[in-house]
Amino acid sequence: LPERKMRRCVLAAAATSSVVAFSRAPNAQTSSVALSATSEVSVSRCGVSADGRFVSDSWLRGVVWSAELHEDGVVRDEESEYQRIMVVDTVSLGRALILDGALQCAEKDEKGYHELLAHVPLLRSGARDAGLRVLILGGGDGGLAREVLKHSSVETLRLVDIDDRVVAAARELIPELWPSSLDRDDRFDVVFADGCDYVSRLPPASLDLVLVDASDPVGPGVALYRPEFYSALRACLRPGGAVVAQAGSFWYLPRVLRTVYHGFTAAGFATVKPYSCFSAVYPGGQWNLVCATFGDDPSEPHPTRAADFARAHPDLQFYDPLAHAAAFALPPLARLELSKPPPRLDETAADLDAIYAPRPQS
Repeated sequence: LPERKMRRCVLAAAATSSVVAFSRAPNAQTSSVALSATSEVSVSRCGVSADGRFVSDSWLRGVVWSAELHEDGVVRDEESEYQRIMVVDTVSLGRALILDGALQCAEKDEKGYHELLAHVPLLRSGARDAGLRVLILGGGDGGLAREVLKHSSVETLRLVDIDDRVVAAARELIPELWPSSLDRDDRFDVVFADGCDYVSRLPPASLDLVLVDASDPVGPGVALYRPEFYSALRACLRPGGAVVAQAGSFWYLPRVLRTVYHGFTAAGFATVKPYSCFSAVYPGGQWNLVCATFGDDPSEPHPTRAADFARAHPDLQFYDPLAHAAAFALPPLARLELSKPPPRLDETAADLDAIYAPRPQS
């Protein structure tokens, strides 16, 4: 399925004014930020503003973060069979991918998400060191595949995304995320298919690692949060395998985190542990992932391979053995959230509606 739909955006600094006034305009989807007595910018609640100067995303009801675009900053704007795809050039975060008005990733900060999603399961103490068969669901921007293929232990990597136009946009316009080396790597291939349906058809015990770069649980994305999907993930893993899924935020989207955490537990995984990663473009700068295994503790980095990998890849910005272990140290509020029972999917959808649904005009 398309990756990280309905995600958020980055903070825009109003450097020209010490006082910023924020108010909802008559158009319920547009707000005005007064920067001075003579200038005003319009900021959409989600997506690119009408004047093409800012890209924004709604984080909570009444909380909108924005990033300024370069002049003529919209590099691509197209409608695929599944969604609207935009590639934009931001002033501070580099080139960024937007799907259906929601910011998916930006060049400057994307490694905070992709490094922790890839390297934690591959360098945990219980991971095999050779012959790994890996599947990515979503991830059409290529950043996650780029990180996975840094591992010589990976024998095959398949990326399954429903939308070929997302992959085309990344491949053609964002080489930082989809480097040409991806297409030259014989271990890697891409299949365009529905991720949930694809997993349901996999042979039992055929994979070592599945990375779920999923959309939020709304619309078609709900299928990736149902019990049968978590059970199918467990069934397709070999002994010693693992799965990691993006899981929202304990602060901004706590019901998404609880859904994933309890879903893996109910599916029969022996060890289920949430952890955190950094992202400037997701709500609050901190995002949660959940790793599930058949028993080994994913919070423990391999005693030698994790450090060796970090030394061999000096371009890493967010992963090393210390960051690996620290990522699992969740604050008390997050642990309290996880102690609550799993929410109903309609409750989780209602949370998202409260953030994204158009406001009634006053």
